[in-house]
Amino acid sequence: MALEDLNLRDFMTAFISFCLVKTLYAVQQTAKALGAPSEMVAPKNPPAPGPVAKPTAAAAGNWHSSTRRTFEKLGDPAGAAFMAFDEYSSKAVDLVSNVFGKPRGYLPYWSKLPARLGEQLSVTAAAVGRDRALYGQMASNTMEIFTLVRNNPEKMGIPERGEFSLSEFQEKAYGVGDFENIWTVEGLGHVYSQRTWILRHNVSEDATGLMIDGQAECLTEKSLCMMHAGLGLCLAESVIKQITLTSSEKEVERVLRAYIKLCKDNSRPGYAGAALESLGLVTRTFNYPLLDIVQRVLAQTDHEAWQYFWRGAGRGLLFSPGHIAQPLFSPWITAELEAPNEYAFNSLKAGLTWATNLVNMRHPAIMEDVLKRRGAAEEKTGSIRHGVAASTTMAVATTPNHPVVRQYLEYKPKSRDPRVHDLWEKLVREPAYRAVHRYQPILARHKRLEEVFRFQDLDALVDRLEASETESTTPVEAISIRP
Repeated sequence: MALEDLNLRDFMTAFISFCLVKTLYAVQQTAKALGAPSEMVAPKNPPAPGPVAKPTAAAAGNWHSSTRRTFEKLGDPAGAAFMAFDEYSSKAVDLVSNVFGKPRGYLPYWSKLPARLGEQLSVTAAAVGRDRALYGQMASNTMEIFTLVRNNPEKMGIPERGEFSLSEFQEKAYGVGDFENIWTVEGLGHVYSQRTWILRHNVSEDATGLMIDGQAECLTEKSLCMMHAGLGLCLAESVIKQITLTSSEKEVERVLRAYIKLCKDNSRPGYAGAALESLGLVTRTFNYPLLDIVQRVLAQTDHEAWQYFWRGAGRGLLFSPGHIAQPLFSPWITAELEAPNEYAFNSLKAGLTWATNLVNMRHPAIMEDVLKRRGAAEEKTGSIRHGVAASTTMAVATTPNHPVVRQYLEYKPKSRDPRVHDLWEKLVREPAYRAVHRYQPILARHKRLEEVFRFQDLDALVDRLEASETESTTPVEAISIRP
């Protein structure tokens, strides 16, 4: 009988996670007693508001709930270690289930194992050899952005409790830097949404207008995409607490419907997708064991939200502590293990490209290395092209006349291989140029910027939008006055 049939997969996953988090918490408390600095052993942010999953008769569900409560008490070092090892242990359980039961991933595990090992060894060899500085820079860039969003209140000086001036901190968010403000604005959206949801609505699932009414009326148009992404982070990290590994599909559906309703009721027209996408990021990065049940039920509940979910999960791949050190476990490889079908697989890679492109835009040699390794394989799928186009659209929407984007467009690959230059033109420079001069202006004009938060053909979308403009003006222009 398969492991899935016996529920041993969830049982073992929950048990290992429980033991791991308790061990790390004990180590942290010991370090605290020995005088470790508070910034190393104290949690940076308060727990997400809202109810947690109800106790059940299933041990795995109760272990899972206890694990999440303990995780909220971990400082950054222990928290990052837990997320990395929790994912690795979950994948180890999945590996065993691929031997005895039905594989979870999009591609059968064992048939692709030799190719995956070869690719991982190639990355590892490059990272400890000729490209050591490049991979070190990539990890440094990712950690910088991860902490910038996660520890946003501390970095910007937002009060720990109570209401604060959104207009004042919006200005501060944009004052951090042209490159950084995408993430400072996202972090501000997270904190403001959480604080307002608590103070004005008592964390009610019937809350409305968080990004529309009150202080949100002061928001500038350029801030809206990432403020809504922050709204999604706030809502996702709260509702996900109500789900455990043993939650019924009916209960998971109820929670997901509440999340979708909250995103739509609190978003401005044309921005709900930016909030919906965050559920994939929160689930994939901070609640990896729940990835399968959430995506499975979401696919049956709301297909459009499911599309946004997988793009967000792809973005979460880069920021997952288990993959920040890519020489240990490449996120490109793990995408194959997690996607249930081809669309999800391409969405994961598009989201991963989104994050890789944006986080490393000051160091374009990193994207050049991605093309050397993945460009030829992804040229036909459109995943890299979409990720570059979508992230660049976001960059110039949030920071008009973005100086880093202008420099990025002028970059010439250092490789002597003409194929790399061809891939750079097709998959990076051209979609980035179109993002600046075509996608962003047209999508903004039609209030459809949320569309860059899911995997699709952006050229086809903007063509349809332009055609609708022509159709709307043709009847008027075609009228001729006859005597």
